[in-house]
Amino acid sequence: MTQHSQSHSTETDGPVLTRGHKKKARTRQALVEAALRIYAQKGVGELQLNELAEEAQVSNGTVYNYFRTREEVLEAVGVELANQLSQRVSAVSIEIEDGARRLTVGVRMFIHQARQDPQWASAVVRVFQYDRNIRSLVASNLRNDLRLGLQQGLLHYGSEDVALGLVAFSTMGTITAMLDGYDSPDGDQVLAEMLLMGLGVPAAKARRIATLPLPTPQPAAALAEPRKRGRPRQTGTPTS
Repeated sequence: MTQHSQSHSTETDGPVLTRGHKKKARTRQALVEAALRIYAQKGVGELQLNELAEEAQVSNGTVYNYFRTREEVLEAVGVELANQLSQRVSAVSIEIEDGARRLTVGVRMFIHQARQDPQWASAVVRVFQYDRNIRSLVASNLRNDLRLGLQQGLLHYGSEDVALGLVAFSTMGTITAMLDGYDSPDGDQVLAEMLLMGLGVPAAKARRIATLPLPTPQPAAALAEPRKRGRPRQTGTPTS
């Protein structure tokens, strides 16, 4: 909460962006979106910077003003994907104080988004495999949920890193299977239930938490200053 508020204050209290800065931001965003389309269609190893220029409809020199290598483009796309998903998960789970349920909301939203947008799913999987930034950004939120669940006595695991890998790579594996044609309407609930059981939640409770309806987005005003993920209110009561 504090960190978010400080960051927000810095952005809003600083000098107004000039037209030049705004144009640069738009151009960079256009390049990132073009790279995302190329990754989804061809894979990480196929991108050429001149192809990126063509896809974004800019000159080769413009691309080099923002990215010198394919790795730099990949990093930017990874951060963009992670930020978009993190913001969405935070928006719908802002009022949830239960670490186990927060974890399942994130997992299920990954699966739902992948089902709705295969191009997005393909890009996420490919970037996740090659880039540390997207893993570290997603892992930050996931660690908070794991620690909260452990603190509340809802989750039980011997190694946080192993628990994190279990959730993250199981989710990516499920999305990969979906891209290969293996999917079921309740696949997100099944995965969430299995992960909770793997993290020490009794079977009946795991099923109940995993099959709860996903929360709906809050009004914009309620999201003005979202709390930091994994930081419960003092009055919160965990799922029993």
